[in-house]
Amino acid sequence: MNTSKLKILPQPSADKLSQQFFLVGTVDIEAVDILETLYILPPDCTVELNFSQVDRVNSMGLAQLLKLFELWQHRNNQIRVTNVNRMIGVLFKMTGLTRFLAEDLGMEIAKATPAVATSEPAAVPPTILTSEKLQIQPQPSRTNPEQRFKLYGMVDVNAVDALQTLYIVPLNASVTLDFSEVARVNSMGLAQLLKLFQHWQERDISIRVVNANRMIGVLFKMTGLTRFLADEAPSKATIVPPGSAVPQARATESSVAAPVQRRISDAPAIIQANTSDKLNLWVSAQSSQQMNGWYFFNTYLQRHLGREVHLELSHGAMTERRKKIEEMDIVFTKPFEATRLMLEHQYKPLLRPIDQTDEVTLLVRSEDKRVTLADYQGGKIVTAAQDNFVYLLGRFLLEESESSLSNMEYIFSGHDIKALQMLLKGSADILFMLSDTYQGLSGLTRKMLREIDQSETAFAFHVFSVSPRCEAVGTALAEVLLDMNQDSQGRQVLADLGIPGWVKPTPDECDMLAMLFNRYAPVAA
Repeated sequence: MNTSKLKILPQPSADKLSQQFFLVGTVDIEAVDILETLYILPPDCTVELNFSQVDRVNSMGLAQLLKLFELWQHRNNQIRVTNVNRMIGVLFKMTGLTRFLAEDLGMEIAKATPAVATSEPAAVPPTILTSEKLQIQPQPSRTNPEQRFKLYGMVDVNAVDALQTLYIVPLNASVTLDFSEVARVNSMGLAQLLKLFQHWQERDISIRVVNANRMIGVLFKMTGLTRFLADEAPSKATIVPPGSAVPQARATESSVAAPVQRRISDAPAIIQANTSDKLNLWVSAQSSQQMNGWYFFNTYLQRHLGREVHLELSHGAMTERRKKIEEMDIVFTKPFEATRLMLEHQYKPLLRPIDQTDEVTLLVRSEDKRVTLADYQGGKIVTAAQDNFVYLLGRFLLEESESSLSNMEYIFSGHDIKALQMLLKGSADILFMLSDTYQGLSGLTRKMLREIDQSETAFAFHVFSVSPRCEAVGTALAEVLLDMNQDSQGRQVLADLGIPGWVKPTPDECDMLAMLFNRYAPVAA
């Protein structure tokens, strides 16, 4: 099988409105031209793609598939993908494409993927309170003050209406929420839960969450909600809403550094507007595979803004750092760094990548004979920096799996490439690495590594933000980025970056990042 270039073989079909194709090879950036041949399919037809001979889909290839599927959906085409391997199935699940998979694999992944409405939706009991994805079903209880509810699906921004029904729980009640059928809670859903829990506590309602999966447990711990989980006593302690000062985390919840409060100065900043024709753009690339793509992006941006834009590109050891990030007009950077700019330098968040969040992969050397996490007790962990989300998430993930690893020694290398080298040379036992960076490593390098864990929290993300000196530029920039999918050059640049498109972050998403930053980011010297 040729894995260097994708081939698409049409298959015979008795029905003119049924189109079948057999794909062979790798779906990556080189697949752009061949996938464009599928853009001419007629409206209202059914398309089946057989992936049995597709060995891999990378982020750039996935961006191409997303564009293709979006076009087909606009034309009312039905899409069905069959015979995907496990890794492609996981990738589809992580990016919300499970609904296109053939029923056998779709059912296998269903527990981890929110249900999407089809032409024949499953019957829902009349007592279930539903939003687009989340469902809430009241459960019988033994005592009158006790209220029990079972949640199904995904807690996200679409869960607002369903969660609103829980605001009528009577005073002084005891509420138990069963999360056994909740696949995922993202940052927007977590913000909704925080508001609900705060409302309940103001009404002297005790709260208990049972059967939360591991990733939800990690999110609860990161945001100080551990006391509501089943292994903690029900609590009426004060909840701090997003955007407010956060109390110090209790040592019993995690050994991660105690939270600190960051405040934006009460005095208005004296800001000098940028009157120069030249703009400065800082980009912290999500992976090394994006490096060339960002140069193409910069050219595209200059053409559409009609202004010169100087690019400062940063990723691992490949950094062109001649200016401080706070001096830049436009910034695309990591979650904690973006949050710091918003809180301390009044940068305005503009856009984030669609369906892409920062996750962490925990890695060891492939030849390491240790089998269980407990075998690494007392060892060394290396990661790029302490002041980033990867370190925070990796530490919670590790200690959630094995509490005995709370006394590990941490080494901060300065960038991902050096951290990887330290692991491979034996200077450390475990590496925390951004999952996108790990996926972008060469096959040879990945053979030298073994993955022991990976997060799937959908909580934090890279953000485009603009300096308060350049508010007008921010409006124009947002328009350019949101329109990139409307022209062929913009789509090509997005494909080079492996980004399907851009979306505005909600206030709740930004508030949750700020809360986490206030809670755990190290205090600047």
